[in-house]
Amino acid sequence: MTQTFDSIDSLIGRLKAVARQIEADETTTEPPPFAYRERFAELLDDTVDPLRVSDPCRPRLEELVAARHGDEVFLQRVYRTLMGRDADQDGLSHYLGVLPRAGRLYVLAELLCADEARDYLARHGVTVPRRGLLTLPFRLVGRLGPLGRVLRPPMRFAYRLASIALRPRMRLLERIASLEDRGERRDTLVRDVLIELDGELQRLQSAGTAQEQRITRQAQSTELQGQRIDEIERHQPALWSALQQHRRAVERLVEPPAPAPTAQAGQLLDQDLMDAYYLAFEDACRGSEAAIYAHLRQYQPQWEQALEAGNRALDLGCGRGEWLQLLAEQGFSSHGVDLNIAMIDHCRDAGFEVEHGDVIQALQKQGEDSHALISAFHLAEHLPFDVLYTMVDEAHRVLAPGGVLILETPNPENVLVGSHTFYHDPTHRNPLTPTAMTFLLRYLGFADVEVRRFNPYPEEAKVPGDDPLTERVNGHLCGPQDFAVVGRKAAPADTRALQAASRADDTPTDDTPTDDTSTDDTPTEEAQP
Repeated sequence: MTQTFDSIDSLIGRLKAVARQIEADETTTEPPPFAYRERFAELLDDTVDPLRVSDPCRPRLEELVAARHGDEVFLQRVYRTLMGRDADQDGLSHYLGVLPRAGRLYVLAELLCADEARDYLARHGVTVPRRGLLTLPFRLVGRLGPLGRVLRPPMRFAYRLASIALRPRMRLLERIASLEDRGERRDTLVRDVLIELDGELQRLQSAGTAQEQRITRQAQSTELQGQRIDEIERHQPALWSALQQHRRAVERLVEPPAPAPTAQAGQLLDQDLMDAYYLAFEDACRGSEAAIYAHLRQYQPQWEQALEAGNRALDLGCGRGEWLQLLAEQGFSSHGVDLNIAMIDHCRDAGFEVEHGDVIQALQKQGEDSHALISAFHLAEHLPFDVLYTMVDEAHRVLAPGGVLILETPNPENVLVGSHTFYHDPTHRNPLTPTAMTFLLRYLGFADVEVRRFNPYPEEAKVPGDDPLTERVNGHLCGPQDFAVVGRKAAPADTRALQAASRADDTPTDDTPTDDTSTDDTPTEEAQP
């Protein structure tokens, strides 16, 4: 198939239009109109005008016969091609009556002999293939005078037979011509699209270069700002120290002389200073209250389970109150306890119900089966084991049947946590393993004990690679930094079911050996990450 443009002038015109668009793009940031998108829509549109012929000046015979279309389409196409107009109503009605008796070749030949058609074809230089052969019978009959009228019926019958015989071939040829025409039009559209896309690509490359330059300038500016911030941070401790010294000097000037401090007053002052220090340490090292609040939302399954047992909740070592806030939003009647005066003041300022005191004493004051949820976040690692044991035992007493206990603590399965970050807090005693905490809860009567792990290191901190050794190294060094052991106080029905199952297991049957067997239930350390 020969691919051509309509004319050299149209090709030059398109090239000039693209060149003008490129010049305009150099002086504006506005994107081009993306005309190629409309061309793509034309490419995807398979709709074809049934009256269209590929070349109006050189129509093909199969296009004029229109064997793949109805009689009205045939007549309209012939009228437009041979006379340059639509068929009038009289002519349309007349030939629709002639077609069933004479066929399309007869009608086409008769219209070719019409004076209007001859004038139009000559005036517009339209060439119809096999025109002489098609009109030869009409010309011969016309020369015979009155005898020709007698020969008209046999001539129509001959045209009819020829139309029937040539119909399959005409349909095939028309289909081929239609495909060729569609292919040529699509080739032209594709070339136009490629020209426009090339101009768009040049515009994008120019914009990309300008964007890279802007990013480079911004990076340089950011680097300078970072250097200035580093300089300020280097001077900040000295400025802070000087500010504290001035504050103390002013306080000494405005306060009346105080009596000589006793030993107990000195201890209280030291404790207040330590409490203030620890609150600042929490802000600096544990993250913002918003970040911790987002982390605590991962305990939604646990608080939903606890709500089935009631709505009273106690948070041991409540700290800054992030968990108390979340529990209040979920419908709990919650209260907290902490030894840190600064934390207590912080929580009371936020409107939470908190008390200053020891967690064991706080638990012992609660009634049996009185709470649905008891929690202690990053408290267990601060306690001696005997205190931890008592705390878990008392929590089991205070919880209502179906109530939930949550204990979160640093995860020593992560080597960096167990050997390094755990000791950022000087009040930490020793790491607690998931195995030890799981056994403790089960030993003291909790059911459905599970371990949840949180906060792995980000992907960029891991050693690159996907082999087993690399994965093992990443598991030890970049695994979860915290874990929580969660237990549920069994309901009486659960306890009776367990006792019944135990008695059934102890009852010998005919198929069961009577001598006792034992299994080792000693927990083993979890598989390393």
